[in-house]
Order: sequence, then C-alpha cells, then structure tokens
Amino acid sequence: MKRSLAASVMIAALLAPAVPAHATTSTTSGNAQLRFTSGATLTMSIVTQYSAAGAQGNAVPTLLPSLAGVCTAIAAETNFSLSFGALAPRSNAATACLYKNAVAVAVNSNDANGFVVNEYLDTTPTSGIGICAFPNGGASFPLTPAVAPVPVSARSGNPVAGTFTGNSLTSCAAGGTIVPPGTGGVSSGGANPGNVGAPGLEFYSPSGTQLTFMTLGTPTAIAGPGVGNYYAAEDIQVNMAPGALSTTVGQTGVYMTIQLVPN
Repeated sequence: MKRSLAASVMIAALLAPAVPAHATTSTTSGNAQLRFTSGATLTMSIVTQYSAAGAQGNAVPTLLPSLAGVCTAIAAETNFSLSFGALAPRSNAATACLYKNAVAVAVNSNDANGFVVNEYLDTTPTSGIGICAFPNGGASFPLTPAVAPVPVSARSGNPVAGTFTGNSLTSCAAGGTIVPPGTGGVSSGGANPGNVGAPGLEFYSPSGTQLTFMTLGTPTAIAGPGVGNYYAAEDIQVNMAPGALSTTVGQTGVYMTIQLVPN
C-alpha cells in the first residue's frame, strides 16, 4: 500500500500542466516630475476714521483729551487724514489728544509665508510733540489680524498723556507705543496721503526703524485656505511736552507711512 501511494503521488506531479516561460508576469515603472508654483497675492489698503465694516469715515472725529480743553473737534474729516485741530498745551504738565478709530489696515493675501505690516513717521514732529499708537482688538503690538469685523476702540474719558524727557516723548500711556520717525529710507517726494497708486502719494520707504503693527505667519490658521482678508486697527494720540512751543498751521507736513512686507 505504501508503494502504490508513492507511485500515485509521483504520477500526479508528472501530469500537472507545465507553465510556459513566456507567461510569467512582471511590472516595470517610470515617472515624470511635475514642476509648478502657485503665486502669492498680497495687497493692502488703509482707511481713516474707520467703522467696524472697514469703511472710510468723514464725520466730525471723536477726540479724547487728556485734560478738558486740550482739543475739540470742529469739522468733518477728510479721507486719509487725522485732524486734531488746535491743541492747547499746559505749562506744567504733558497733555495729549487721542483720535478714536483712527486707522484700519486691510491685507488681502494667500501667501503661505505670511506678512508683516509696520508703520513710521515720514519726518520728525516739531520739538515737544510725539505720536503714540494704541492697538484696537488686542492688548499690545504687534496685533494678530482679525478676519471680520474690524475691531473698534473701547477707549473713553480722558486717556493720559505719555511721558517726556525734556522735549522728547520717551513712553506712551499703558497699552500705547511710540510711532517713531523713519530712518535710512527715501521720501517719494509726493504731497498726498492715500493708498498705493494714489496720485502724488507721499511715502518713505524702506525704514530701519518702525513700529510693527500687525504680523501673520500662517494665513490659513485664521481664514482657512485660499485668499483671506485680514484686518488690524488703532487709535492715534498726539502728545505735547509741558510748555510745548506753538506751531504754525498745525502739523500738516507729518505723514505716517504704513508698509506691507512679505515674510
């Protein structure tokens, strides 16, 4: 029985059909590399006396004096201007006038690397005068952008003035930061405020000294994928040293440049 079983097994193996050599399958691969980039889009616009919708305002501005009588708004506003009117310094104390909802910045971007917005004065103000900025929608600069609505000011009453050493503003009241004069840049020679592309636009760029206003490192973390609109806003305060000298026609020649810089 054992011998027959062995024979039967051998016969079965011999009867199994042979697989032709040409029927053996194998896979080979090749590839092509696709090369492309998706372009970054960054644009910026500013408005003054802004609303929560980010609209330009032209009403009589809301001014908050550090002491009664320091400043009083008397006229409707002009686009891209901050009008503080006639300021009244004191002989024995620093004084200030704060403009509520002064400036809002909107950045439209899909740049995955993010951006920085900074600001600085085109020229140094008259001796005894300094400019402070107060963030809206955050405790301090630089601000993290808001998507919408634009943060509005919650300040009221009589915001205190900054601190002077002699005729130089050395610090702002709590929450505020000095807007410094620019350094190392070149003036465009223009005579008008406004957005990029405005005829006769005055700007001073680039500068080695600035206040960092708004930063964003990863746009999609706030607005989701694609192009997003990002906002930040501030109040602006004019400060006067004790006994500050009078000026002629007001400080109409001081411009504040706001600059968008890709990371």
